[in-house]
Amino acid sequence: MTTPSPQERSVPPRGRKLLATWILMGLAVAITLLLPDWGGSGALLPAWFMVAPVLLGLGGAWLAWRAGSLGWAIASGLLGLVLVPGLLQTVTLVSGP
Repeated sequence: MTTPSPQERSVPPRGRKLLATWILMGLAVAITLLLPDWGGSGALLPAWFMVAPVLLGLGGAWLAWRAGSLGWAIASGLLGLVLVPGLLQTVTLVSGP
């Protein structure tokens, strides 16, 4: 049995490499949930709130791809691209046009 070299010991496990992707995916969901006017105040949010979930999802996809996880890269990219349109469709179906 051999002792692992210092380089082998410094490589984080796969889950730790994907932690940044999971955090970015969570932030994308959180920002999307801020979009509806839950309090009924009528105040508009800045326009970047509509773009932020897409950028966070694609950023997470890039990080997952760099970590060697194609599945998480696809999941993060799709999540970022689907969140805002999915929210708009859901709000339209629930509250009507």
